[in-house]
Amino acid sequence: MLTHYLILDLPPGSDDETIRQRYLEMVKKYPPESDPVMFRRITEAYNALCDERSRIRSELFGCLDMPDWENELFKLAQAAKTKRRRTGLKEMLEAAEKNKEI
Repeated sequence: MLTHYLILDLPPGSDDETIRQRYLEMVKKYPPESDPVMFRRITEAYNALCDERSRIRSELFGCLDMPDWENELFKLAQAAKTKRRRTGLKEMLEAAEKNKEI
């Protein structure tokens, strides 16, 4: 269930209209012609979250759909987007000091 929210980059507990708007934005960003894998993942996430009934069903019975929990953990890790940032000189020097101590 959390994977679907991460794919659509939404906080858990979002309402129907927010989910729909985010889905449309993501489909425009990742059309099936240019990125079919991401489009499929976005569509699956939207279908799981599209209405309140689907969300409740996913929350209650989602664990029953996961016989291969390692694969589901891998999907969850893929869904989380890493944010890159530049490391400052101060952080690099602190890390070097820590490595010297070890």
